[in-house]
Parts: sequence; structure tokens; C-alpha cells
Amino acid sequence: MKIVPRNKQAGFTLLETVVALLIFLVLFLGAAVAIITSMYLGSVIKHKVQAMYWAQRFIEEERRLPFSTLASLPSASVSLDTNGTFDTTADDRTGNRIVTVTNIDTYRKRLKIEINWTEKFLRGTNTMREYYSTDIAQESQLN
Repeated sequence: MKIVPRNKQAGFTLLETVVALLIFLVLFLGAAVAIITSMYLGSVIKHKVQAMYWAQRFIEEERRLPFSTLASLPSASVSLDTNGTFDTTADDRTGNRIVTVTNIDTYRKRLKIEINWTEKFLRGTNTMREYYSTDIAQESQLN
């Protein structure tokens, strides 16, 4: 009977296989965390843009009012359209808006808008806040 020498390069050892699986697992988990984080940040940014559009629309409505009627408003509900449907509120994120008007001088007022809402992420929630402000001048003083 003839003994054939074994080729040491014929296959992977168990140690090489385990090390390769560990490297793959670390890379896979890193990619999964990156994907989940980017989805969350995409959602947050979308809601921030919605809050900005809402605040801009509200500011433009306030600019059309007579200067003497500008006044602070109590907290009220605001709806951020999360899916861009514009026809249903079922998918909207609701939050609060607070409008504060302060007199700068006789002819100018500062309009501040705070919009806040909650974001759900995994098992927790984060309260998000956006602040916007603009100065409104009495029309007779613009020239």
C-alpha cells in the first residue's frame, strides 16, 4: 500500500473559516447600522424641511396682516406632511407651534416661531425643535 502525502493547501482550516465569518459579520453589522441611521436621518431631515415650509407659509400669512394686529399666539397643533400626500392627515406627524411677537421699536416687530414634534427611533422617541424668526416693519416705514 502506497501512502500519498497530504497537500497542506487543499482547503480551509476551521480557524480560517471562523476568522472570515467574523470579518464578514463585523462588516455586515456596520453596514446595517449605517443603513438604519441614514433612514432615521432622512426622516428627520424631511420633517425639518416640512417644518420650514410650514413656518415660511405662516410668516407670509402674518406679513399680509395689518402691522397693528400682529400679536403672540398660544401653542397650537401643526401637522407635518411626512409622505407628501397633501390630502390626508393619516400619515402626518403632528406637533406644536408657538408664535411669539415682540416689539423691537415703534415701527418693527420680531416674529418668532417654534415648531416641535417627536421622532420615533427604534424603541425611543426624540423631541425635535426648529426655530424661525423674522422682523416685520410697518409698511409706512419701508421707504
